[in-house]
Amino acid sequence: MARRSLHQQYIASYVQFMAFRALFQPARTPEDLAQELNMDVNCIIALQQTRYLRSRPPVLKSGNLHLAWEWAHGPSDHQRFINMLRVSPEVFQVILGLIEDHPVFHNNSNQPQEPVEIQLGVTLYRMGRYGNGASLEDIARTAGCFEGSLEKYTERKLLNRFSLESVFIRCTTRKTWVRQDWIESQHPRVLVMLRRLTKPRINYILACGIDTS
Repeated sequence: MARRSLHQQYIASYVQFMAFRALFQPARTPEDLAQELNMDVNCIIALQQTRYLRSRPPVLKSGNLHLAWEWAHGPSDHQRFINMLRVSPEVFQVILGLIEDHPVFHNNSNQPQEPVEIQLGVTLYRMGRYGNGASLEDIARTAGCFEGSLEKYTERKLLNRFSLESVFIRCTTRKTWVRQDWIESQHPRVLVMLRRLTKPRINYILACGIDTS
């Protein structure tokens, strides 16, 4: 038997309450019945539309992704930056400059989004993880954010939605690889990052025009 969500459990309990009320305390007049039905409909709608039915204590967040910004300042620490985000600080800045003005990062909400560099850093960190290290909980702990925020950052498919996908993203299979001469013909100076992202495993190539020599 499939497990019912908390919303379904509350609504089922309320429907039982309605049945017992109708059985033991029936409405005396049609007006009373109409008021009860109106109240019941509003209660059920409120249950459906309430996102959290139980209190949610704040989750402590203290990630270490901020270390990447410190490592970016010193050339001697650039390899640590690369190990964490899988691109060099220079490439990170190029990608950031290409995407930071995209409408997906701007809204009219009272609660602003995280800075674009944070969202990009979290996404690149997640792209570089696989196996047990790719769990949402572990990545969110390192990034210092909620699992839901982590999914939002990456499910926006940052590069897929930037009108740059034809330039920067190429999908391949294990048996089909983009030839080096194609990359060189499109972008004479490139950095290529190859990572396995999802199941079934799909290889993505992220190519960015920058001199890596």
